[in-house]
Amino acid sequence: MNPEKNIWLDLLERWPKDMPQKGVIMTELNESIPFVGFVYDDHMVVVQRQTPDAIGARQAIIPFSSISYLKITAIVLPKSYADFGFKGALPKV
Repeated sequence: MNPEKNIWLDLLERWPKDMPQKGVIMTELNESIPFVGFVYDDHMVVVQRQTPDAIGARQAIIPFSSISYLKITAIVLPKSYADFGFKGALPKV
């Protein structure tokens, strides 16, 4: 990851206010971490789980450098992606 431009911090800062903070973070170790809310700083994100994981944890602190990709599980209006800064249009399904 380019240290001058943190793409995950940039994405979270542009998260639309009307879009639920609901998804799954996939780590570089191929771990999937579902979340229903998050807070962040310049280097890490803290995610809130709906239910505890296998060892009872409800929150996880994840360094941005460990995130491989993010899945959004909430129903999202296509215009929300424009709020993120994405260009183009998704097909209606």
